[in-house]
Amino acid sequence: MEARHAKKMHFVDHKVWVNDLTQSIILRIAPHFEGKRARVISGYLTEEQLYWKVNYHWEYLLHVLDGYCEACSKTQAASSLNSIRNELKANAPDPSHGYRTSSTPGHPRDRSSHDDILCRHALVSHAKREFKRLVDATKASKETGIPEKHILLAQAPVAQPAKGRHSTGYALDIEGDNLMIKRICHKLNASLVFDEGSHVHVEFAPKHRKISNVSHAILFGAKRSN
Repeated sequence: MEARHAKKMHFVDHKVWVNDLTQSIILRIAPHFEGKRARVISGYLTEEQLYWKVNYHWEYLLHVLDGYCEACSKTQAASSLNSIRNELKANAPDPSHGYRTSSTPGHPRDRSSHDDILCRHALVSHAKREFKRLVDATKASKETGIPEKHILLAQAPVAQPAKGRHSTGYALDIEGDNLMIKRICHKLNASLVFDEGSHVHVEFAPKHRKISNVSHAILFGAKRSN
């Protein structure tokens, strides 16, 4: 199934990519979010785009760390924050910028090998955990002036590329009112609903045994036999 930009609609960010399956799911669930504070920010991703996503999170975490390092420069956390930042910079992609602000997943294209990006993934995952620990300890979020959603995204886990569910076509990331998004997706019996703080990761796998006849009809256009 060929990847392409999603059809233009209020519920979906213009940067989102889809395949036929992802587009079908979006069209089926969109009526349930009409008038709600919710927007799809990620859909289908190819294998290369999943590797690119590691670099997106690498650069995003560095961007937020810059604000934290400045705000906490005279605190006990300064040394630890700078250490995280320096470790990330020591394993930079090539090119080293442009992922966070890109409107096209997959661009810029990193010249690093997949093995190098997997090493970076392990580093980024560890850095995110350490950053969250320091954020909780310093309670300096307000002093940084960084929006809470940005801090939460910097902390949010990023899947190892080979295990990323976005390549299946069944996964979406939806931002907005997380409680409301989770409630609606649970009502539709999504096969996975995971609150990442900055957004909600949801999956609608058709073979999930708990999908009801009603929800299956809504999502896939046909009822299952009992």
